[in-house]
Amino acid sequence: MSRPVLIRTSAIGVAVGAATIFGAVGQASADVEPGTYTSTTLSAGIVLLQRDARVEGGELVLIGRYPIHPTPDGGYVDLFPGHRVVLISDGRGGYSGPAYLGGVEIGSITLTPR
Repeated sequence: MSRPVLIRTSAIGVAVGAATIFGAVGQASADVEPGTYTSTTLSAGIVLLQRDARVEGGELVLIGRYPIHPTPDGGYVDLFPGHRVVLISDGRGGYSGPAYLGGVEIGSITLTPR
């Protein structure tokens, strides 16, 4: 067995052993709380869209229904391929975060509880 393969095999064995002894630590996640919100979409400081929204059954309901993927501080939603909005809890029942198109930040979204 070559030295790099032996080192890699040993490292994997140590990692598996540590996970077995100490338990695997999963990433904590928080859900975006169900309820009614006002959704505000901004770009360059200009309000592009403001409308009623709601979160129910793990989905953001705006123009359509979009699954919310939980993260440690809220979640994210893929509105369509390449367009993602991030919802970070503001600690007061609302969420805000950046909006991306093709990986480039193009604006932001805010969900304000109603």
